[in-house]
Amino acid sequence: MTTLSKFEEIAYKVSTAEWEEGIEPAGELNFSAAAAAAHWAGGEEWAALVQGTRAEEGDLVRMLSRASEALMQIASLKTAHPAAARTAAAAAEIVLREPVR
Repeated sequence: MTTLSKFEEIAYKVSTAEWEEGIEPAGELNFSAAAAAAHWAGGEEWAALVQGTRAEEGDLVRMLSRASEALMQIASLKTAHPAAARTAAAAAEIVLREPVR
């Protein structure tokens, strides 16, 4: 629950920043997908992730691949947001380990 509360707090800050920049925030967050991505980024083994989520492996690969694509877009903002770019690049590298790669 602590992790979920932190995630909601960050999501609120991000949506506020989006509104300030004229970007309409996503209407709904999929907490199950977010939890799966957090477990994977935290180093969970693939078999445990598949078993714990009961998701199809292809669905997990697609979701994590899309997350890494978004992270790589943020990683390209080296001049405008160097700290965020470094963090996103490191996160993308973690997410893109086998079998997602």
